[in-house]
Amino acid sequence: MPIKKILKIAGIVLVAFIILYFGLMIVSSSLGIGGNTVSDESGAGAVGTFQAVAPSMKSSFVSTGEIARDSNAAATAVTAVDKKIIKTGSLSLKVEQAETAAEAIANIAKVNKGEVASSNFYESTRGVKSGAITIRVPYNNFDAAFSEIKKVATQVVSEASNAQDITAEYIDLEARLKNTQAEEVSFVALLNRSGKIEEILAVTREVARVRGEIEQLQGQMRYLNSQTDMSTITANLTEDVEIATASQDWRPWQVIKISVKRLITSGQNFIDGLIAFLIVVLPMLIIYGLIIWLIYYVGRKIYGRFINKQ
Repeated sequence: MPIKKILKIAGIVLVAFIILYFGLMIVSSSLGIGGNTVSDESGAGAVGTFQAVAPSMKSSFVSTGEIARDSNAAATAVTAVDKKIIKTGSLSLKVEQAETAAEAIANIAKVNKGEVASSNFYESTRGVKSGAITIRVPYNNFDAAFSEIKKVATQVVSEASNAQDITAEYIDLEARLKNTQAEEVSFVALLNRSGKIEEILAVTREVARVRGEIEQLQGQMRYLNSQTDMSTITANLTEDVEIATASQDWRPWQVIKISVKRLITSGQNFIDGLIAFLIVVLPMLIIYGLIIWLIYYVGRKIYGRFINKQ
């Protein structure tokens, strides 16, 4: 019996809840209250707020959208570029004469439409010169110049070449440059519109910032172009050791001058030592001798008296 009462009460509560729910839905529909109406009211409020914004601020919002659209368009407008590869080579060579070999390598650079970037030579040992010469040649002529330089040597001690692909880095710089240029155009257009002094100054600062970024990106691209358009080859040259001729190696007059200089230096050192002996060493020897003689004399007297008492 209690169970039936509980089920009856639960059924009544459920029916009442359903009737209440549908009643509220009907009432809210008749009054025009709903999610869509709330959204519309919120949208209307937002529209009203936006319309209340000053015209200069609205133009700023429009320009910002233009900048974003121009930047996206520039990003998709990057054209495909040829492969950008930095190629370098180094050689260690034995040559008959360093100066002659350097002239030959400079001529190889000239023939291959290149130039000498740097050259430095010195006499490492007597009669033997060493040094390095660096040339820059167009990328397409690298292999030909590299092979020709090896023919100058009597022995190729070592050789190495390296190719670094920077195509992805270059494309990234190009995309960034186009985006920044589009941003500059939009800022300049915004600057030409009438507005408050504060807004004009702010846009002017942005134009200067963007212009600085453009110049920096252009400088990086110019550097990469210079590195990829012209390849670098460095040749370290060392002369083969040869028996020197008498005219080159034998210099008797120089030997005489060195010998006379050594004689004079030795004489000066002897005189300096003699002076130091007479002034410093000899007086000290005399003093030490007197002290030793005095000790000996006193000791002898004491010993003599001791013997006489016995």
